[in-house]
Amino acid sequence: MNPSARRPSRPPLFAKQLLRDERGIASIEFAFVGIIAMILFIGTVEIALEMIADASVQAAAQAASRVGLTTTAPSSGTRVQKAQSIVENILSGWRNVGATITVSELNYGSYGYGNVASAGYSPTQDMGGYGDVVVYNIKLTMPGITGVPKLFGISQLTFQRNYLVQNEK
Repeated sequence: MNPSARRPSRPPLFAKQLLRDERGIASIEFAFVGIIAMILFIGTVEIALEMIADASVQAAAQAASRVGLTTTAPSSGTRVQKAQSIVENILSGWRNVGATITVSELNYGSYGYGNVASAGYSPTQDMGGYGDVVVYNIKLTMPGITGVPKLFGISQLTFQRNYLVQNEK
């Protein structure tokens, strides 16, 4: 039989062929699921880093408050300088991501009804002497690391700890 004499077959309809074609479905599914999975992964990393930042602020506050609890003065500088250097050593790595660190102390003097409750009493900005009650405030403020918090309208993250200790006598 002559090949040129064959009757040409009728091509299938384009719509039927398109509906039966399953090539590329995996890439379409990945396009939908991949974006959601990536946002969840980056959000998990952000939360983990924020938990590490929070734990480091906790550790810094505990270490700084121990300076006031000891009965001996530091070998160099004041107790305020020593506490601030301890906090700076623990939290200095967060400055690489744009964090700011503030340390403040409020000395409430000797803890007694007449001293603290008297009219006109105001705390001083130092770590106090032996027997004084001191409040430590350590604050770490930074932008989000991955950008996920900005998606939810959070431009700055703040991690803060307050410790109230009475210096040993």
